[in-house]
Amino acid sequence: MLRAKYLAAGLAAFAALAALPAQAAVNLIQDGSFNDPLVGGGYTTVNAGNFFGTGNVWQVTSGSVDVIGNYWVPPTAGGGSVDLDGNAPGGISQSFSAPAGSYNLYFYLSGNPDGSPSTKSVDLSVGNISNQLFTYTVTGDKSNMNYVLEHVVFTSAGGTNTLSFLSQDTNSPYGAVVGGISISAVPEPASWMMLILGFGGIGMMLRSRRRSLLAA
Repeated sequence: MLRAKYLAAGLAAFAALAALPAQAAVNLIQDGSFNDPLVGGGYTTVNAGNFFGTGNVWQVTSGSVDVIGNYWVPPTAGGGSVDLDGNAPGGISQSFSAPAGSYNLYFYLSGNPDGSPSTKSVDLSVGNISNQLFTYTVTGDKSNMNYVLEHVVFTSAGGTNTLSFLSQDTNSPYGAVVGGISISAVPEPASWMMLILGFGGIGMMLRSRRRSLLAA
């Protein structure tokens, strides 16, 4: 009877485990890797008020930015990247819908190695987070951009949210570089508890079976 109970708990755990990656895989940001268009000639400059990306989902909110193709190596996630300083410091944004709750934001951060400042600065805003500053000090070159994976947890009040990156450099065409952007829901605590209890049940069942085999 107990074994059946543990087995049921284990099966529930596996069901939860199967559901969690599917949820985490849902990226609320469109074209977060800047795959469309990939600029074969190196890069293209997009000015404030214009859009780019699949379905024109990214808006340049100020100054200008450079959408990078093969000018330097891409982030680990692949695709392209964006230098937030085009001809002058700029910014980008994308609006997305997210039910009330907590969310994980991941993005890769680097810096244009072609010129100063050596330390690039960018403000990030999304959900309940406003103007969180990130800095990146250039340590590589175009063949080794030394991207850093950044992680932010934010809260959505529901409805439409806006993700924005805004350069904080001054009069520079060599800015912070972002790519591999993704936003997904944080799994509910109840799901994690079900998973932990289920695996505990599986462990007890296996230990019981091992004792029975040794006794035999």
